[in-house]
Amino acid sequence: MNSLQINLNKALLAKHSLCLEIDQFMLQNQISTSQRFKIVTCVLEAVANVINHSNSHSKEMILILHSGDDKVVIDLLDNSELQNNQAPKQCPNTATESGRGLWIMHSWMDNVRVQQSVAGTHLQLSLSTQ
Repeated sequence: MNSLQINLNKALLAKHSLCLEIDQFMLQNQISTSQRFKIVTCVLEAVANVINHSNSHSKEMILILHSGDDKVVIDLLDNSELQNNQAPKQCPNTATESGRGLWIMHSWMDNVRVQQSVAGTHLQLSLSTQ
């Protein structure tokens, strides 16, 4: 299994193109264009949710991408408290200010798991590459 770990914070995100780094890793692992789009979109949404919706002041995150065994697994660990947000069953309309990102993640990924960790919150996304 191939892995990539990126330690993120707001300053790094401002000067570094996270989507290009993720896309390059996916290209090296022969992930299709449509799957790369889904993965990059869901990772950017998850990172934005931590930055915009968490109570944590430092907002440091660890992003780990794993590719192998016919799937991609994404782990995002951050130091915020677990938010118990339920994913909407259908896409929220444009007048709703939140929820679309959660809906996208749950609709596009094969598995979405969020749990409390020792250091904060652990989000895990997975997508089959078959």
